[in-house]
Amino acid sequence: MISSQTIGLLGGVSLAALIGLYLYTFYKFHKLVLAERPEWVDHKGSLSFMYQGLPRVGNPNVQAAVLRTVFSSRVRELRSPLAVKYAHRIRLLLFVLPLLFVLIFVAEHASAA
Repeated sequence: MISSQTIGLLGGVSLAALIGLYLYTFYKFHKLVLAERPEWVDHKGSLSFMYQGLPRVGNPNVQAAVLRTVFSSRVRELRSPLAVKYAHRIRLLLFVLPLLFVLIFVAEHASAA
């Protein structure tokens, strides 16, 4: 039988790897959209001055614009074939990551009880 420590370790490592994959895919998709359609992700909010030292994708307004693009039909307007691939990967990871987190949480707390 697998111990709860093993489940926690495997779950934590896989969660960290998937988060890294999500961030990589997110940044690559942002670069593609910025190269082809900068007006889609070039947003400045009233608090954008707080994010001046960060890359543009670090601004929450830009992140929201990228996610809006990922979940819209505008992805198909991009010329790069990687754009659709990255958008699908982001959609999948945004479904899998919270699910994996909840499964790890339940497994850890069920074994502690």
